[in-house]
Amino acid sequence: MEKLLIEFINTFDLSLKKTQLEAGGDSSFSKLTIHQLQYINAIDELGNPTITQLANKLNITKASVTAGVNKLIDLGYAAKKQSQDDRRVFRVSLTEAGSQLTKAKYQALKEYGDFIASALSKDESRQLEAILTKLVKLFQQS
Repeated sequence: MEKLLIEFINTFDLSLKKTQLEAGGDSSFSKLTIHQLQYINAIDELGNPTITQLANKLNITKASVTAGVNKLIDLGYAAKKQSQDDRRVFRVSLTEAGSQLTKAKYQALKEYGDFIASALSKDESRQLEAILTKLVKLFQQS
């Protein structure tokens, strides 16, 4: 089971990256770390979050988030703007490159989902969805 799981994850990851490259048209994102991709995903999900909101979402310290966001700014994937109401607060947003990356990710996931659905029968698709739902819930509880 372990070997099969590792093989599935590796093929999924390679396929996802290939599709993102094709959809995004930019290979610079392939150098991003998993943590940087998590930051980009969290920024996208939260929509212009504060550093504190990002830290809470990612369950890490504000200092770590600040360092991570600054690296994304240097790479051109994020921007930070100081609040005019409270100068202590900074809001983080994605740049055009960051937005293109998230669009490419969603496109890649859709294509991969379509590929999996076409390879399985309707019954197998329902079973896979039920299994994945169960596993996600178990992971979220741990």
